[in-house]
Amino acid sequence: MKEISNIEAINLALDTVMSENQKSVSMGLGHNDPKRIFGTTVNLVERYGDRRCIEPPTSENALTGICFGMSLIGFSVCLTHQRFDFSLLSFDQIINSVAKWSFMFNQDPATSFLIRLIVGRGWGQGPTHSQSYHSFLASVPGLDVYYPLMPSDSYKTILKGMTSGKPTIMIEHRWLHNFKENKNNLFSERSINELRFLSEGKDFTVFSYGYPAIEVLKSIEILRKFNISIDLIVSQKVIFDNLDLLIKSISKTKNLLIIEPYFEKCSASSSLFYELMKKLELTSSNLNSFEIISLPFESESSSIFKTQKRFASCIDIAKNILKKLKVANDLKALNFNEKPHDIPGEWFKGPF
Repeated sequence: MKEISNIEAINLALDTVMSENQKSVSMGLGHNDPKRIFGTTVNLVERYGDRRCIEPPTSENALTGICFGMSLIGFSVCLTHQRFDFSLLSFDQIINSVAKWSFMFNQDPATSFLIRLIVGRGWGQGPTHSQSYHSFLASVPGLDVYYPLMPSDSYKTILKGMTSGKPTIMIEHRWLHNFKENKNNLFSERSINELRFLSEGKDFTVFSYGYPAIEVLKSIEILRKFNISIDLIVSQKVIFDNLDLLIKSISKTKNLLIIEPYFEKCSASSSLFYELMKKLELTSSNLNSFEIISLPFESESSSIFKTQKRFASCIDIAKNILKKLKVANDLKALNFNEKPHDIPGEWFKGPF
């Protein structure tokens, strides 16, 4: 089985759209530089030229307006920001033009406009290179917001955003770039709009999306040593519409842990639990345990010493579940050693 990484899947999706549609354009700061936005835009300018693969000046708000204007006249456009934080300068365009155009003018302009927002973490990212306001953007009518996990999710999100006719935001975590799966999965018919299982079990329900799901997968391996199995349910779309899969799992396990990639306050995860309460009337009588794990409500420090406890690791998640199930544990005896918390693996060459 040939495996493909998120980087390769994104590159393949961009290449696919650009080869099939002569009016497709990809642009962003670093698009054509030697690193090619972490490798996601490699070989594109060589194949399609610098009129369609554009290395623009630094002016995020103007760029967003230009890209949206191009989409209004029939172009398929992908705009990439190497950090989510850079897009904050263009929120006026995103919220007041991109999201509202169809509503204000009572028409479907078929705007195939995709904005990739890459989230940073660790190794000196600090307070201005680690932000992720996906929950806020998902609350804006007129935008589809996705947070892909697997390469197949990234591939399908790129294709959806550049062909669907609706403005799409793709949240892209830097630490997921080297995550791999079978290349054949890219071409499956699985929808990116539905919740799905990454693991099935009987003892505990965990819901997550984005990078934290990787830590949950690692914790599942740990919990197997204690004969504990987990339902891990994930979502790519940040607005969680159909909750039937999650409701069925909670009814079975009576335990729910939600892991939010950013802050809990005003988050998509908090909204999710509210929807579950309405549908299930959750109380202490029909739910043994519930918790949302998220980042502390403060900006991220640039110091490696001040971020050691900021993110929940697979060890933290496993301990949390063992405690709720009242299972005694000694994880040190099982030789589960945590890696440095500020890098995702040896493949990562930071700091950016």
